[in-house]
Amino acid sequence: MLKVIRTRLAEVMVLEYDMAQDNRGSSHKIFSRQELKEAGIAVEFIEETIYCPTKKGTLYGIHYQNHPMAQTKLLYCIKGRGLDFAIDLRRRSKTYKQWVCVELSPQNRKQLYIPAGFGHAFLSVEDNTEVVMKIDRCFYPDYRRAIAYHDSELNVDFPVENPILSDMDSHAPFLKDSSCNL
Repeated sequence: MLKVIRTRLAEVMVLEYDMAQDNRGSSHKIFSRQELKEAGIAVEFIEETIYCPTKKGTLYGIHYQNHPMAQTKLLYCIKGRGLDFAIDLRRRSKTYKQWVCVELSPQNRKQLYIPAGFGHAFLSVEDNTEVVMKIDRCFYPDYRRAIAYHDSELNVDFPVENPILSDMDSHAPFLKDSSCNL
């Protein structure tokens, strides 16, 4: 059974599947198209990627794809532990520039559903973390964008002083200087 928990950003949801346990161990679903549909999430994921930051303090994001190639994402952690962030980048939204953070780990089995129109960031809080990301649209380099993680206009509270960043994230513009069209 799938449990859906709404965050303060109504469209961003935490998903939790029930766990079965017996003398052999445990099992739980990680994906059910039918249960997602019954929960009102009618999206077809077409691609799945595993990110494997080797060091605690590695930060991916804030990332998104501009319209018309904006992506819906579903994320969960299979090893280690991380903080997953969803940032509302939709200019016409009541929650524009607001964000939520959810801890993901194999122990809590939480998944984060992030619809199109939101920026996404992930911070590893343990070495050798592995996070799975499902997306509903392919990666299109011409639409790929990033926003500086330390943008004071967004004021996202990343609990790290000197994150390990990619070149793209090191040089990402602030939101006001970006070409964000969400």
